[in-house]
Amino acid sequence: MRKTLLFFIAAVIASTLMMSCNQDSHVIPAGKMEDILYDYHLADAMAQQAEGGYEKNAYEYRAAVLKKYGVSQDDFDSSMVYYMRRTDELHTIYQHIADRMQNEASRLGASSVGGVTATGDSADVWNGERSLILMPNEPYNLYSFSLSTDSTFHKGDRLMLNFQSDFIFQDGMRDGIVVLAVELGNDSVASTVAHISSSMPSSLQISDNDSLGIKKIRGLFMLSKSSDANASTTTLQLMSIHNIRLIRVHPSTAASGRAPLAPVDGRIPVNANVPDSERMKPQVMR
Repeated sequence: MRKTLLFFIAAVIASTLMMSCNQDSHVIPAGKMEDILYDYHLADAMAQQAEGGYEKNAYEYRAAVLKKYGVSQDDFDSSMVYYMRRTDELHTIYQHIADRMQNEASRLGASSVGGVTATGDSADVWNGERSLILMPNEPYNLYSFSLSTDSTFHKGDRLMLNFQSDFIFQDGMRDGIVVLAVELGNDSVASTVAHISSSMPSSLQISDNDSLGIKKIRGLFMLSKSSDANASTTTLQLMSIHNIRLIRVHPSTAASGRAPLAPVDGRIPVNANVPDSERMKPQVMR
């Protein structure tokens, strides 16, 4: 009886292992999955720019990607189910994709967002990741940041959070949320919020209009979980944020962009554009 029970247990374990191995044999390897998902990103970008409806274009371009790699739709879908249940592995794949997007953007010369570069009046003060991948599953649906200011910040500064967003969604509603907030010199807080639903460059701005001074900068990027009842929990839902810049801009010293004239050694500055003969004439009282 004991031998029979042990044999039965061994048979069940062996059968389970065989079924697991058989299922895993159809899973697309992580490296190949990364290439497919990266090309999915390119396919979505082309689908948005091509003539005709986006849904139709996206379907055709994605089918072409799967054909390129010799993968059936069923194998891709089952692989997505496999990786969605292993969020650590999937997030690693997504992060590699974000890095590739960032490298491609840099190669194409997108390092100076909005034409802003580091000068005496402006500088990129971002100290976090330049590229992010967010998915609906916690904890990978949120990236928060915090930055303390220093002596390089001036009263009246303006902040611009610039970034490029990209989405790869098989279904469900796209809802990316971006928040930029500052703590001011009087401990009050100013903030701005943006909802992102398409692949596009974006910019959030906050100004220290009352010249109180900015003490701290906080914010977050978040991908909300779809509330669509028909959306699957095992399909591809990805938001990429890359080419992130936080530009600090100092206020101009005067409306004209030049410092006003000031007395030197107690003397009133001379306007060199007025001839001495005119300057020295006595004032006529009217």
